[in-house]
Amino acid sequence: MLRMAPLPSTILAAPPGHRSFAEPALSAVEGAQDDTVYTIMMSHTSDTHAQTGRDAWHVLDQKRRGLVGTATIGLVVQGGGMRGVYSMGALAALEEMGFNQCFDHLAGSSAGALNGAYFITGQASYGVETYIHYLSKKSFVNPFRLKKMVDIDYLVDHIGKKARPLHLPKLLSAHTTLHISLTESSHAQTHYVTNRTPDIDIWEAFRATAAIPLLYNKSVKVGNGRYVDGSISTRIPVRRVVEFGCHYVVVILTMPHSHRITSTHAWLQSLTWPATRHFSPALRQAFFGEDVAYNTTKADLSGGNPRISGCANRVVVISPKNGPERFSTITTDPQQLLQGALQAREDTWHAFGQTPPPLANPFAA
Repeated sequence: MLRMAPLPSTILAAPPGHRSFAEPALSAVEGAQDDTVYTIMMSHTSDTHAQTGRDAWHVLDQKRRGLVGTATIGLVVQGGGMRGVYSMGALAALEEMGFNQCFDHLAGSSAGALNGAYFITGQASYGVETYIHYLSKKSFVNPFRLKKMVDIDYLVDHIGKKARPLHLPKLLSAHTTLHISLTESSHAQTHYVTNRTPDIDIWEAFRATAAIPLLYNKSVKVGNGRYVDGSISTRIPVRRVVEFGCHYVVVILTMPHSHRITSTHAWLQSLTWPATRHFSPALRQAFFGEDVAYNTTKADLSGGNPRISGCANRVVVISPKNGPERFSTITTDPQQLLQGALQAREDTWHAFGQTPPPLANPFAA
């Protein structure tokens, strides 16, 4: 049974059984689920949101200084292929602040999970440089390589293990629990594995959560199941950290607040039939259908709903600005990637009510 930890006096507990995020029920590989779902309230006012950012900064700073008894805090990182350079830039800013060991839980899907791992191990700035100088190559993204436009095997086996190695022992022993979102390939249900889950190969979990249909187009075996891109079933896994009792939640998005996912046109579904004919009906629906859960969560996090019953003033959202997209899932232009990471750094400092210090090369590893 999951229950919220005692809340600070400025935070209100949600009514039992209330739901605000219209996400499908989760079947976790690790950790029991409860009928009680805790919800998040956001305010329209920029003043309130700014105060939340300052409060969250104070909590993180206390944790950085080793003070006990501080509120629990979670971090949620959205995926998005090469858009992940934005979240990596934001994580590098948190690392620059000295907060990479201060979060109790981190939940990520797709690129967000691997980016989160590099953050937990203190390698986020290193990760930004990896996007710009390594993942921008055709070895990783090649639109003309039709069966594997995005080579997740190259990402895991060459980049993650050899060329730009993730410090795996540090990840496995970290204070922060990393929750990796996976989508079960037959029923399109969300499953989680963590850096605490026994008897799994965590590299295969990273491979699975990033296995984007059409761009990588095969499922990956993790434990006893087969999984694909974690973003298909849960693009923004906010609920996961809330269920684990986090009083404050920092959410890093890779798409503007205005972004919504609607059903794919029938003609486009027909066009992709040769590449998707092996999908289960549930996976096809999840991949091509309107994502109501995502759209509702985006509206909640953008303040589209002025009140969501539950907890007050405890969410900090870091997001690209509305307007023309700077880059896409398969953008490989190094200058565009650098600008996206620099913008994320600035957005992250401002989200906590701070001014980013001027640095000639903030991502120097």
